Amino acid sequence: MPRSGSKHASFAGNYSRHLDEMRSLLRTLDPRHAADDEGTLTAPMDIYETEHDLVLEFDLPGLGPEEICLTQRGMICVIQADKQSIPPVGQARYLCLERHFGKLRRTVRLPDTVDPSHIRAEYRRGVLRLICPKGRERRILIKEFSRE
Repeated sequence: MPRSGSKHASFAGNYSRHLDEMRSLLRTLDPRHAADDEGTLTAPMDIYETEHDLVLEFDLPGLGPEEICLTQRGMICVIQADKQSIPPVGQARYLCLERHFGKLRRTVRLPDTVDPSHIRAEYRRGVLRLICPKGRERRILIKEFSRE
């Protein structure tokens, strides 16, 4: 396990490494969307659940809701945006440049427990929130047909 300057492993380093491993595994499970996301920016995501909903939150700072394209096909949600850089004023030159700009795309496969027909989206203070109601299990009546 990688070590930082202290006796404890670097949380940020381990987190990033585990996140990259999970993305790699997810691309392996659903290769249809792997090529779409390569070479683009991605939005950090948190997922939590309440009693009735699964909630996905994406950090999209510097974008307005009109600049974000959110699409859904079945159990797949895709977030796309083009985050434009703002050039420095006058003859300024960058001394540090850590913010990322360019095309952003994030593909998420929703779990089967979600009802895809009732997903809502909210955007506030740079955070896109998808509220996905959990579907209810229902019993299906089986009819018997007699052979004639």
